[in-house]
Amino acid sequence: MDTSEMIAPMANARPMPPEELAMQSLTKQLYKSRLFRGHYLERCLVEQVGGYRDIVVLQSSERELEKLLHNSAAQLRMFYQRFVPNMWVGITSGSYGNYKHTSQPGQLETCIWAELSDLAFGEYWFSIKTIRFRDQEVQLKLKMVRAVEPEPLVTPRRSISVNRSSNINSKAITSGDEPPATDEVADQLQLGLNDFLAVLQQWGDGVKQTVYDFMANDVNKRNIMGTIRFLALLIFSVIGGAAMALRFFGVFAVRFMFELSRFTHTATPIVFKVLEFLNKIVGAIFILLTMIWKDLVNRGQSVPKQQQQQLGASTRFKSIAYERSEPHRRSERW
Repeated sequence: MDTSEMIAPMANARPMPPEELAMQSLTKQLYKSRLFRGHYLERCLVEQVGGYRDIVVLQSSERELEKLLHNSAAQLRMFYQRFVPNMWVGITSGSYGNYKHTSQPGQLETCIWAELSDLAFGEYWFSIKTIRFRDQEVQLKLKMVRAVEPEPLVTPRRSISVNRSSNINSKAITSGDEPPATDEVADQLQLGLNDFLAVLQQWGDGVKQTVYDFMANDVNKRNIMGTIRFLALLIFSVIGGAAMALRFFGVFAVRFMFELSRFTHTATPIVFKVLEFLNKIVGAIFILLTMIWKDLVNRGQSVPKQQQQQLGASTRFKSIAYERSEPHRRSERW
């Protein structure tokens, strides 16, 4: 193979500025490995790119993806107006060019123009592998995950039981015999059990479909990484807050014990003096009460005999009086 054929396209390639490379990388990360549900309708010619593209219409539950696709398509068209004015983005809404869109129940207006290989028309689960940025086209590269099986229609069994019972009654009336009551009751019980099992199975299928839709739409790499990042930040915040709270309470406890020791050292003499003062007051009150009680008890009693004898003996002795002599005077001698 001639190497000039490989070098020629590279020589004619348009140089990309750094902002374009950053925009392409960000857009690819935004849609990488994203699952969605869509209907593969047909293949149509796109005149701007000169080739055929497969049209995938979003399912009605993909409202969030539809909004995201329209925002990205508008930003890409606005960005490439400076570099490639005729850049075609493979995201449209409704009819476009040769494609005539018809509204169907369970489908949205948003269409994705991609390249699919050997795939029959129908409803599938798709995965966005990446986004291709070509010279004049922006295309989503899709991968079929699995086909969506059509949900079976559940027939109303109540009407069947009513029809059967009415048929049995009509046959019994026309034949002139009595209706078999026991058989009819058994059939109704069996039909009621079948109805309950059918409703329970339908409820289980709905729960399974809801869980699968949640796992397919919401459980992706981006959401898992965001959840892990949030939990890590939450754990670190709780640990940091607990450490700061422990430090604060430790400093508070140390300062409180220091101030409490100072207060105890200062207040102990004062407390002792107050207790001594109260002790003296109480002791004086009790002594006063004791003296009052003693006086009240001794007031009504007579004087003891011993005291009376002492008083009588003291009165028997007369007092001796001495005369005072004049100074410097002598008495006459006889």
